Amino acid sequence: MRYRMRQDLREGEENKRGLRQRNGRIHFKNSLMSRYLLIVIIAMVFLPIAFMSTGLLFGVLYPFVHSAKDDNLPYGSSIQIETDWHEEAKKLSGLPEDSVRSRLAELGEHYKESTILWVDDTGMTSFKKPDTLQVQSRWKPSDAVEYMKNAQGNTEVYTVVAFIGGGQEDLGEGFISLALPRDVLSRSSDTGGWAIYNTLAMIIILGLFMLISWSFFRRISKRLTRLEVAVSTPGADGIPLPVEVRQPDEIGQLEKSFNGMVHQLRDSRGRQQEEEQLRKNLIADLSHDLGTPLTVVRGHLHALHKEPLTAIGQESLHRIEGKIDDLGGLIDNLLSYNLLSSGKYTMKLQQADVVRIVRESTAAWYPLWESAEFTIDIELSEQPLIWNVDIQGFRRVLDNLFQNIMRHAKSGRYVRVATAQHLGETCIVIEDHGPGISGDSASAGAGIGLRIVDLLLEGMELSREAESSARGTSITIGPRFRDPRDKYNLNKT
Repeated sequence: MRYRMRQDLREGEENKRGLRQRNGRIHFKNSLMSRYLLIVIIAMVFLPIAFMSTGLLFGVLYPFVHSAKDDNLPYGSSIQIETDWHEEAKKLSGLPEDSVRSRLAELGEHYKESTILWVDDTGMTSFKKPDTLQVQSRWKPSDAVEYMKNAQGNTEVYTVVAFIGGGQEDLGEGFISLALPRDVLSRSSDTGGWAIYNTLAMIIILGLFMLISWSFFRRISKRLTRLEVAVSTPGADGIPLPVEVRQPDEIGQLEKSFNGMVHQLRDSRGRQQEEEQLRKNLIADLSHDLGTPLTVVRGHLHALHKEPLTAIGQESLHRIEGKIDDLGGLIDNLLSYNLLSSGKYTMKLQQADVVRIVRESTAAWYPLWESAEFTIDIELSEQPLIWNVDIQGFRRVLDNLFQNIMRHAKSGRYVRVATAQHLGETCIVIEDHGPGISGDSASAGAGIGLRIVDLLLEGMELSREAESSARGTSITIGPRFRDPRDKYNLNKT
């Protein structure tokens, strides 16, 4: 009673603990969702700032880098060349033609890769460099316009046209033209390199965000994998080991629930073992305590046999003796089952001729079957059948099965013991013509006898198959069958 009360209290505490675990809620700040939302919010705030910072850095650094590049150009940047050429055009206003030609020749020496052209106020070509330059000698206003238009559309040659005396303003004194290959100068609109750098910086920033997200989910995957390994790896007692709870998030809550389940399994296993031990002790105590009264009762029955009794009294006396024998056999079975189930029975396996053992057991039971008017059919092979068995245990198997026939199949008045082939193996077959396992018998028991048979056969690596119908039962004993059936219907002793 005290044990039962302690067990009820323990189960109540476990139920409360399991309820608390199931009802436990995770604070939002500790959840996986809050962490990932934090990553997303940081990305939403940081990415625009990073993009703007990249553009600002580009705007600040580009003029310095571009200026440094222009210092290394032979004639400066395109803007500088255009400014200088317009200044030269203004200086040529009012000078004699020879002075203009002389100055243009000097500029031609300065701009070595250049092509220089001078058209005077009358529309005549007054100077050209080189002298082999193919241009018309007289220019009309439409020709000048066409020349300027073509110069602007040329992607290989950079051309600057300036009006003499006015630079960009036409004062009617003609114009001068300077053409240079574009590969010797740099234009202020050339920003392709910096655009590549800017794009690369954005890709790096986006890649950093993706790396952080991947790392976040990678950690989740590793924790789930660790929990999966813990679930699928049993400990020495067949129950998984608890896992370490590292973070108070959803996975941490799952780990706590798993640990709670492991503790409950261990507690349940402990209770089961404790109850099993109590049951075994109870069976042993009852068997011992019942043995002494039965001995006393047998003594008194023996004394009654010496007294003069009526026929009815003698019949009642025989019935009492039969029931006492049944009770004694049941006590013996309980003791045997207790030893076998607790592993205290030591098997002494050896190579033995089981046909010979069956013959000896059959001979011992033969007089009982004859007195009960059984039809006895013995069909044992003359060849020895060697199995690795415990001889005493195998005799106990046969005795239990023969005793079942006497108790449950006596109405059929038939027993057959034979050797036969089953699934390619030579086996022992025991048959009767009783009502069958599913039928009723006058002395149906609790199945202890057949449980003992199965435990003994299992220890000898043998197996038992039973086929039962209204015409009787056939039991086959042999090596562990390759195609075992759901066979152990233990409704008989």
